[in-house]
Amino acid sequence: MPFNWGFEAIKWQRLIAYVERVNFRQALLSVFTGITMSLFTPNRIGDFLGRVFTLKNADPLDAALLTIAGSISQLMVTLMMGMLALVFYFPDHIEPHLFQSGWLYAALIIFMLLISTLMVMTYLKVPFLINRLNAMIKPEWHRLHRYLEVIQQVRQADLIRVLLLSLSRYLVFSTQFYFFLVAFGVSLPYFKAFELISMTYFVMTAIPTIALIDLGIRGSVAIYFIGQMVLEANGLHTGILLASMAVWMVNLAFPALIGLLFINRLKLMRKSQLP
Repeated sequence: MPFNWGFEAIKWQRLIAYVERVNFRQALLSVFTGITMSLFTPNRIGDFLGRVFTLKNADPLDAALLTIAGSISQLMVTLMMGMLALVFYFPDHIEPHLFQSGWLYAALIIFMLLISTLMVMTYLKVPFLINRLNAMIKPEWHRLHRYLEVIQQVRQADLIRVLLLSLSRYLVFSTQFYFFLVAFGVSLPYFKAFELISMTYFVMTAIPTIALIDLGIRGSVAIYFIGQMVLEANGLHTGILLASMAVWMVNLAFPALIGLLFINRLKLMRKSQLP
């Protein structure tokens, strides 16, 4: 958990530096506060509020845009790792005979590579795209221009670092899931487990949930994919559910309790610093 949220704090600290400087401790506390707020909102959108309103000087919308950029990078990594898992999952579990010729398999790989490349290129070109959009907006809409300028300032090198930090987070909490599976008696080869865990997270991104009820859905999805490799007669489906619960407790419930200690730091009524 410290590695998981430590990487996230560094990621947010780097992005939010464009509007306000915070140290690592402040960034980590803001992340924990965001987790607390996210428990009660659909798809954890309260995470943005919990973070940006802990800042002292930055305009909330400026900070929210930068926070969203970090969330998009994490979503991209989840989608790309999920598509990579699909390349291995389809031939084994979805009509295996269709992939015997090799042509369909090659087409699947090429399609996934194209989609992943397009996502990364779009993400890295966001400042350029925003610049083009900014040129199309009426000059009198100065407020909107001001917000778009925040995204334009983000350097491509920082976007790459944020993407790598998102990948590091993904590897941490996926490996964490694997360790919990082993601890609860679900024995799988690491790479096979990683494939099925990636499929679980991939599907979860498409299901709108509130974090408080996310636990049951996450467990069901994990049992569907990982349960294909274990025997229900051995009681291992219970182990999968317990592993899923443990990941949720360690990565969401416990940090949310920490965030409760700092929830009074929120400045929800603070006015914008912009003229």
